[in-house]
Amino acid sequence: MSNGYFSFRPPSPANVVSGNALWDWDLTHPDPVVKAYRGGKPTKTGLMPIDLQQVVGVPIQYYTPATGTQSVVPTEQLVEWIRDAEDWVEQETGLLLTPTWVASPPEIQPFAALATGNQGAISVGQVQGIDYDLADAPYDFIFDRAQDNGWVITPLRYRPIRDVTPTALDFTAVKNMAGIYPLLSDFFRVPPAWYVEDQDFGILRLVPAENVQMLPLFAMQLAFMGFAESVPGAWHIQYTAGLTATDYSSRFRFIKRLVLVTAGIYALGSIQGTINMGLSRTSVLVDGMQTQLQYPEKGPFAALIENFTKERDALLATALTKVNGPVFLTM
Repeated sequence: MSNGYFSFRPPSPANVVSGNALWDWDLTHPDPVVKAYRGGKPTKTGLMPIDLQQVVGVPIQYYTPATGTQSVVPTEQLVEWIRDAEDWVEQETGLLLTPTWVASPPEIQPFAALATGNQGAISVGQVQGIDYDLADAPYDFIFDRAQDNGWVITPLRYRPIRDVTPTALDFTAVKNMAGIYPLLSDFFRVPPAWYVEDQDFGILRLVPAENVQMLPLFAMQLAFMGFAESVPGAWHIQYTAGLTATDYSSRFRFIKRLVLVTAGIYALGSIQGTINMGLSRTSVLVDGMQTQLQYPEKGPFAALIENFTKERDALLATALTKVNGPVFLTM
């Protein structure tokens, strides 16, 4: 199309996107493996085993009744419980807990990487651990969102979207948006100046910075070429999403507590079957050869787990309120 707004030619150097993974990856194996998250931390929130121990409030250790000995739960296991809790929060809310470069989708063909402006991936395509952290799926083009007041509204799957290193020339969380016509292999890019973002809700709209008739024309062309009012997988988007240090020190401070109480439920559920606490009855045979220990039906930490569960559910509701926003069908 004219005026350089949608072009099938390679983008100019000033508009090239170089996706750099924000996590620390080990690329020496056949499959990339995450070594640490942004800032070199083993967890996405930066929470450590000592934080979990303080929240749980009881010794996190296994007990061996036969020998009467205790063994401290390994630090690696405590980190795993925290990571399990972080994954659960992300899955329930769509809220990413650390800055993440999301590729939707990662372009594996060199010609596609070049056409969409991925300078660092033009020879071998995008590589996980180098060009992106998290692989997403493409987004459908829906004609209704390009009509009237729609402004091609697109709710992104992950939130909040954040630009982790904003500058005067690069201040959007969405770094690249390209479309592909059905049955063709040519990509075209949307000018970054057109992005209008609701960062907490993860909503992207396109508002033409110039030549306002271009966007409706483009929308109609997509609809005509697809012979329908939707085009599956038409939008390929790259963006950064995830809570930053500023978020954790301000309005999203409660997220760390949500992760810790969830991890606390995992920890207490694991150790309560082995630890000699919360006994309801102890009996010893007359000859002293056998001791019987009876715990409450739900386990010695049932009350503490129940309290953590209620707190987790309340904090989860708060998180959903802050990031869900209006509901749009997204494919």
